[in-house]
Amino acid sequence: MTSIIKHIILIAIIVGILFATTSLSAETIEQYKLDNGLTVILRPVPMANKVAFVMLYNIGEDHDPLGKSGMAHLLEHMYITAAAGDTPARDITQVVKRYPEGWNAQTGTDYTVIATNVKAEQFSVEIKDIAARMNDLRITEADIKREVPRVAQELKNMYGGIPMLAGINHVKTQLYPIPQGGQRGGAMEHVQKMTSDELQQFWQDYYKPNNAILSVAGKFDVGEAKKSIHENFSQISPGKLLPTVPPKPNPKTGNVNTITVQSEVPNATGVASIGYAAPLPGSKAYVPFLIVYTRLLVKLQATFGINKVQPIYYPILDDTSTFVLQKELTPEDDIDVVQKELDKRLQDSLTPKLTQQDKQQTSNFVAMYLDIADVPEFYLTQNIYGVAFGIGRRHQLKINGKELRAAIENVTDADIQNLAKTIFAPEKRVTVVVNLEE
Repeated sequence: MTSIIKHIILIAIIVGILFATTSLSAETIEQYKLDNGLTVILRPVPMANKVAFVMLYNIGEDHDPLGKSGMAHLLEHMYITAAAGDTPARDITQVVKRYPEGWNAQTGTDYTVIATNVKAEQFSVEIKDIAARMNDLRITEADIKREVPRVAQELKNMYGGIPMLAGINHVKTQLYPIPQGGQRGGAMEHVQKMTSDELQQFWQDYYKPNNAILSVAGKFDVGEAKKSIHENFSQISPGKLLPTVPPKPNPKTGNVNTITVQSEVPNATGVASIGYAAPLPGSKAYVPFLIVYTRLLVKLQATFGINKVQPIYYPILDDTSTFVLQKELTPEDDIDVVQKELDKRLQDSLTPKLTQQDKQQTSNFVAMYLDIADVPEFYLTQNIYGVAFGIGRRHQLKINGKELRAAIENVTDADIQNLAKTIFAPEKRVTVVVNLEE
C-alpha cells in the first residue's frame, strides 16, 4: 500500500493549465473484453519511451471477510512478491531493482492496483509475468513471514508514524467503521493469523479476469499488443463473482476525537483534521462538490504555493470516499479556534456566487484526471502510469468525461448551497486531533 502523502503533495499540479475544450481521447483509446471477462484498455502514446501496465481488480478492503480485516491488503503484498510462472519469490528490494522505471501496488476500499513501468522493448516479457500473477501465483508461509512485518510498518505509519496520515485514517475510522475489530488497511491481530492456504484460495477465487481491468498506456503497437494479450490471458479461468460486502456500522460523526501518537517523521507537529464523507461519482452532489473542491484548491495554492504540501486530502481517483481539511498544530493552539479556521476555509468556498470562471477552473483542474478535455501528448509522457491508472479507474467508477464536462456547465448556486446543508453539514463532520507523545 503506497503512502497517501504523495496525493497531498501533488493535488494542485494542474491548476491553471488550460487545455482544449474538446475531448479527443476516445479516438486514441481501444477497449475490448476477452471471452473470460478480462476488460482490456489500450492507450498508445507514441511520444513515450516506456509502457505502463496497470492491473485493476474490482476488489478491495470492503471485500475482506468478517474477522479477516487486511486480507486484501496482505494479498496485494503476496501478488507482487510471491513466485509466479518462471519468476521466483522476491522481496521488496528485488521488486524495486526489477522496475527502475517505477511500480505501484496499493489496496483501496473498492479496488486493488498492481502496476509496473518498463521500457517499451520489454513489453512481451512484462506481459508474460503479469499474466502469470493472475494464473500461476504460488503463495507460501515464507511469503507471509516476509510480508507481514511490512504490513505492520505500513499500518504503524497510517495510524501514528506519519501524523498527517494518522489524522486522515482516524477520520476514516469514524466515517466508515468496520465491524468485528477491523480497520482500514487491516487489523494486525487478524493479519497475523492468515495462512497461505486461505490467501491462495482468496486469490484463486477473485483475482481473475472476470473481476479485472488491464489498462496499458505508452509506446506500443496496438495490433501486436492485442495479440500478446490474447496469447497470455485468454486461457485463464474467469474466476468467481465478488464476495458480498459485509454490512458496516453507522458512522460516528459530529464529535471531536483526540489521539496521541509517536511520530517517525523528523520535526513533525500535531495535526487537526476535519473530514466528511465525499459524494461519490455519479451522485447528484458529485459535480458541485468538484467545483467547491477546486475553489478551495485555488485559494490554498495562493496561500501555500503550488509545489508545497497542501492541507487538504481528496485524491480524485484513488479515494473518492473521503474529504479532509488539515492544519498543523502547535502546543499553544486552541482546537476550537483551529476548527473554526478550517470551517471558515470551507465556508469561503461554499458561499460565493457561482461564476463561469469557477466552472472553467474546475474543468481545467480535473481535465487530466477525469478526461474531460484533450490533454497534449507531452503531458501524458510525463506520467504514463497516471494515464493508464486514470483510464482504468475511470472505467471502474463509470466516469464519462464528456458527460462530466456538460454537468459542470449545468451546476447552479442552488446545487452548491445544497452541499452546505447536506454533505458539509456540521453534524456530518468528524474532527480528529493528533497530538505527539512528549
